[in-house]
Amino acid sequence: MKKAVLFLTLIMAVTSTFGQFKKNEDTGEAPKKKKFNLMEKIGDMTGNLMTGKTETLDGVVVKANYINGLYSTDIETTEAKYFPDGAREGDHMLFITFFKNEGMGLLEIQGSVTIDDEPLKYYGMGSYGKHYLYPPSKPIVLKIKTNLGDEASYTFQPIPEVDILSVNGETALPILDLADDIQLEYYNPPGSEGTTIKVSMLTKIMGVRAFNHFADYKVTKPGNVKITIPKEALANPEYAGQLNVGNFDKGDNYIILEREVKKVKEDFGDDQNPGKIVATELYTRNYASFPIIVKGKQEDGVMSVLRVRAITPDKSLGYAFYKPNATYGIPLSKASKFGLVSFTMEASTYKREVEESSKSWTVGNTKYTQTTTTTTTYEFPQLSNETWEYALDQIYKEVVAFFKSEYNVEFVPVVDVTSTPQYNDLFAAAERNSEKKVMKSYMGTKRSTPGTMGEILGSVSSNVTTDNPRVNMMKAAGDIDGLLSMHINLMVGADKDDKVVLYPSFTISISGRDETRGDREGKYFDGQVTRKKGEPFNEAKLKSDKNELARVCSVPAILEGLKAGITTLRAKEVEMGYDKIWNISEE
Repeated sequence: MKKAVLFLTLIMAVTSTFGQFKKNEDTGEAPKKKKFNLMEKIGDMTGNLMTGKTETLDGVVVKANYINGLYSTDIETTEAKYFPDGAREGDHMLFITFFKNEGMGLLEIQGSVTIDDEPLKYYGMGSYGKHYLYPPSKPIVLKIKTNLGDEASYTFQPIPEVDILSVNGETALPILDLADDIQLEYYNPPGSEGTTIKVSMLTKIMGVRAFNHFADYKVTKPGNVKITIPKEALANPEYAGQLNVGNFDKGDNYIILEREVKKVKEDFGDDQNPGKIVATELYTRNYASFPIIVKGKQEDGVMSVLRVRAITPDKSLGYAFYKPNATYGIPLSKASKFGLVSFTMEASTYKREVEESSKSWTVGNTKYTQTTTTTTTYEFPQLSNETWEYALDQIYKEVVAFFKSEYNVEFVPVVDVTSTPQYNDLFAAAERNSEKKVMKSYMGTKRSTPGTMGEILGSVSSNVTTDNPRVNMMKAAGDIDGLLSMHINLMVGADKDDKVVLYPSFTISISGRDETRGDREGKYFDGQVTRKKGEPFNEAKLKSDKNELARVCSVPAILEGLKAGITTLRAKEVEMGYDKIWNISEE
């Protein structure tokens, strides 16, 4: 559901470039008033409230789209309501939106945004656009200049069109059953190799009608091409959630094929000049639409998340692991190289409990009350920094060995991640070793998630591109596939025999990207392992044997739970077709 809410908040800001056109570009007459539902109006209002002004390109993020062939406006998406009157299937459009890199919001440029010295019109919510009734005869050069003299420019080249030839072997109005695979035949002109094809159908999300993407893959060859979209992909659309969010429209619908080329700064040549702009994502797209009839339903329903949970028979240990559906949930089979971004530990080694009880009795006319106060103190012995660091090292090495043996995933040296320029912007991890609390970080790693309100507010960004610190950190650390974060929390207490023990809770998360799909970000998994049983200890042995702390912290049991959870999750993602979806390719 969270994805749907985010979509509703941002869709107007990203797709409403043409929302304020005042005249029909063909006739010059005022257009008919377009009808917007409540959620569309709320999106409009929210976008305008989030828009500020800037006279500099410092801290600005750019996302631009050059459409080489528009889909039919008869499809009546919410996006199409914002196209200029007179827009036709096959038309060319260019629109650009400016976002804040720090904090949430959109930006209106105080200066000029032009193509061939002709100003683009500003249509609200940080967006500028131009509609071409006829294809441009040469590459488009867009220039940006602020009142303070900051400049940037971008060049947009056309890309080959896409043409659907048949769906499930039929050339006219096929009936598509959501419980079956889809057979597509389409045409790739010469030169389209390396472009991306995205496949979508129509859906409604709280009144917003949009294309819901469920498959994408790279073009490998020109000519007539066939491809099979597995039925599992239809259960894993981009927008999915509770209350039927993400279900495809039954009956009349369309298969949409979208050819896409994306460029970020590292792809730029001499024809691109981002200037001071922090991050840029340039898209060139064209569309092909094919009317269909949709029936049936997905065998396993619409998935928004994959969860696995288990608890041991003695109820002493449990684990819970989950990942998003296959649009954003990356299968472990795609991973070959990870890096540690954060590993922290916090132990509460002292606890004092005070319990009061009372009893009363009466003798004659006098009432007597006796109150008893019981104070219980739990103390875990203070150990050296080296002892705690060795325990963390044991955990990390076990995790690395598990991924290598089970999934053939290598880990780069920790310093490869911590020495990247982007690492400096993470959050400092507290270091402490007192009688009551211990806080450590492994090899000086920082926290990858904010903790205080100030950190949360300071980390908010409207950078919706893949030209962002997380992706750039993975590239700089050796072109790795994922970033591993771990945290162990230990709480002192007593077991059933009234012996002092530590109760552990362990969390783990791996976020990643798939460089074969334009650095699309995703999640390998999040997980937590908790043990409700602690291990008694001998203080003398704890201080003399460097391996003892790991046992007392229940590390062997925690690692077994970790391995069982990941193994189960991997089996379920295979069963639910994650690998099939991420390995779609032309036949």
